[in-house]
Amino acid sequence: MPVSPRIDMLLPLSVRRLACVLGLAAIAGALPCVASAAAATPAGTTLSAPAVEAAQLARGRTLAQSCAACHGSDGNASGPQFPKLAGQGASYLERELERFRAPRPGAPAPRPSPIMTPIAQNLSAQDRRDLAVYFASRSVKPALSPSAAELPLGAQIWRGGIADRRVPACAACHGADGHGIPPLYPSLAGQWPQYLMAQLHAFRDGTRDDHGPMHDIASRMTDAQIRDVADFAAGLH
Repeated sequence: MPVSPRIDMLLPLSVRRLACVLGLAAIAGALPCVASAAAATPAGTTLSAPAVEAAQLARGRTLAQSCAACHGSDGNASGPQFPKLAGQGASYLERELERFRAPRPGAPAPRPSPIMTPIAQNLSAQDRRDLAVYFASRSVKPALSPSAAELPLGAQIWRGGIADRRVPACAACHGADGHGIPPLYPSLAGQWPQYLMAQLHAFRDGTRDDHGPMHDIASRMTDAQIRDVADFAAGLH
């Protein structure tokens, strides 16, 4: 999912429109495979759990081609302005795709994005589930970042917080190893450090306002502290 702090708005309007058109066209093109798969299954036949999972992964892989320009066909994003989705919790990804959607016509999405909202709006519940399962099954490629052992200040914030600023330990929600607690808390391990810094700055200045606790936490962090903990998280595997 593209950068929420409106980094996606920095893209030229023509590029944003083209991304939406291409994304929706690719998604629409993937839908017939569902009908053909259903037609190939005899009436009254119950697919085994492995067969269901295989079909879901195959369909998610097809749908994911519409995401490839930004997030990579395997969920390893093309650049730090876009988050890596590979290895992210399936329930977290499915929840975020739902949050990009407007709950009713004319209402704002819980997590609005000029790129992701129109794309997510046209995804069915099954589309969102299949995409989430597919990206969750991929392996994240570690970010180019110093190893966690080389970042003692970031490690201190991650594991113990910043007591005098009332900043809790990141590990409390995102896990000691950075793999999160889905569906509420995402995996941050191996993520682009630039993306993590952008999100923390957005939470701090209010350009991303969809999570009150993160706004409160980030508002008490300095630029240096944000940089150190983002580099640390990116170095976790």
